[in-house]
Amino acid sequence: MTEHPNPGQWWFHRRTMAYLSILGLYVILAQILLGGMPVHVVPLAQTLAWVFSANLLYYYGGNAVEAIKGRQ
Repeated sequence: MTEHPNPGQWWFHRRTMAYLSILGLYVILAQILLGGMPVHVVPLAQTLAWVFSANLLYYYGGNAVEAIKGRQ
């Protein structure tokens, strides 16, 4: 894979994606704990929680790969 022409911008967008995923997970958790989530929305919330979690794994996995590359 070729390097991104602007790594700072690339990491900014990845970081933004991760922060929005964390925010989404907090919103879903708040809705569950406060009881404001209708029953018919629960499958959608579960799917979104998986998607947000995958985004976080992608971000932190990318960080780990970059850290390993930097050591070599």
